[in-house]
Amino acid sequence: MLVDFRIKNFALIDELTISFQNGLTVLTGETGAGKSIIIGALEILLGARANSDLIRSGKENAYIEAAFEPEKIKQINTYLEEVGIEVEPSLVLLSREIRENGRNRNRINGQLATAGMIRAISKYLVDIHGQHEHQLLLDASSHLNLLDDYRGCKEDGLLEQVASLYQEISTVKEKISQIKIDESAKARKMDLLKFQIDEIEQAQLQAGEEERVYQEFKLMANLEEIHQTTGMIANLLTGNDYNNSGILGQLGVCMKKMDGLKDYDPQLKQFFTGLSDVYYQLEELGFSFHSYLEGLEFNQEKLDMLEKRVSLINGLQRKYGKTIADILAYKTKMSEELAELEAQEKTIADLNKQLEQLNQNYYKYAQQLSQIRQEKARELEAMLARELKDLAMQDTIFTIAFEDKEASSDGIDRIEFLISTNAGEEVKPLAKIASGGELSRIMLALKTIIAHIDQVDTLIFDEVDSGVGGQTAQKMAEKLAIISRQRQVFCISHLPQIASMADCHYYISKIKEGNRTYTRINPLDQEGKRKELARMLGGVALTETTLEHAGEMLLMAETKKALL
Repeated sequence: MLVDFRIKNFALIDELTISFQNGLTVLTGETGAGKSIIIGALEILLGARANSDLIRSGKENAYIEAAFEPEKIKQINTYLEEVGIEVEPSLVLLSREIRENGRNRNRINGQLATAGMIRAISKYLVDIHGQHEHQLLLDASSHLNLLDDYRGCKEDGLLEQVASLYQEISTVKEKISQIKIDESAKARKMDLLKFQIDEIEQAQLQAGEEERVYQEFKLMANLEEIHQTTGMIANLLTGNDYNNSGILGQLGVCMKKMDGLKDYDPQLKQFFTGLSDVYYQLEELGFSFHSYLEGLEFNQEKLDMLEKRVSLINGLQRKYGKTIADILAYKTKMSEELAELEAQEKTIADLNKQLEQLNQNYYKYAQQLSQIRQEKARELEAMLARELKDLAMQDTIFTIAFEDKEASSDGIDRIEFLISTNAGEEVKPLAKIASGGELSRIMLALKTIIAHIDQVDTLIFDEVDSGVGGQTAQKMAEKLAIISRQRQVFCISHLPQIASMADCHYYISKIKEGNRTYTRINPLDQEGKRKELARMLGGVALTETTLEHAGEMLLMAETKKALL
């Protein structure tokens, strides 16, 4: 509930502080006294747009502050904690400073906050309804929420279940969308990967193979030159069948001649030893050359095979990597990518299966929800008919029309309130038929019915009694009193029937002091109430008759309130 309200330097209000109680609070006063200013200040505090024109002339800023003790404090504090605002156990303090430079400041519990933050919690705090401000009734998109409020949607959990399933469906659809790429592009990608993997696999490459193959190819490709050169060297060393005067033969002659001289001089002996060492080394080298030559065998088929292998490896290296190790690593990467694409097919199939099951569950609960809504709609129609009859709308036909719509978080129902206010007329949308006064009474009837489940603590009715009088005004007053048993209710009114039912009555006046005009608000005691009622009944001049009538109204109101 709204506990304290403070306004400073706002329009005609220099400074105003009011403390409110629960029940029905009525604000009355002469036209133009400033009743709408007070409601306007509260709307601005709750997030409505504000500009510097609202600042009282001669001041630099205006200040609005309110303290609430909300029933939904847990929900509010949960949100405030999420956005980093410190919370109070049972209190919410809102304030707004309007500056001439346009840099307005919003605060929640003394901390700077955005207008969006204030709007997010204001839905739990105050619901303002005026004669020309019936968006909830004129906006067909809100009718479903009003019906769900009436049926107590939180009690059966169906709406929550439907919303949860819809969220799951949306999540699965998003997953499918993220996984699923253009099918033709995907097929091309998979074909390319398969070709690349197959090409590498068919090559049967082995790590380090290129060095061995290149070496064998060079040997076989140059075998003739190798044979000629090594044969020539072997013959030079050892001679051939036709000429034994090879290097070894000549060294042998030298060794024989030195053998006879080596004992004459130690240095000659060293020469002999050196010649011997060279001879035996060359002899071993010559044997090696001959052995190598015997092992050389040209094979054209092998050369062709090696040439093809070298060409294959070179081609793969140009495509996939500088070395065989790089090529094999590339193949592993491509295999993983292909496996991922192939797995996507199964993943999509699994997700589609999951989506099908979720859709089945969704429509199961959505249809149950729709059935209950239709049953409750018929019930609400009957209750509204009774309430509207009390409000002098006995010929009114009120019906709730249902249409199927695409699945959403609130189900498969699109509903709209239809009305006929005159006998014999067909029902049409509220926005096309109902007048401002009729909308006021319809909203009041709805609030009377759903007051016990409405999530907002404080209801404000701004001149909803316009165009109403007599017995209808009395019935409207009684309904406001009924709502006030469940919620804190404020009503700006010109009707004495409504004012007489007030638990708290404030009189708003406009006074002139010097060259300045001020709006004042004063609580009325019992005598003050009697005089204000008399003014509302008879005009400016108070007579004994009007005062007596006002006193009777107050007594009757007390009796009626006791019976409600």
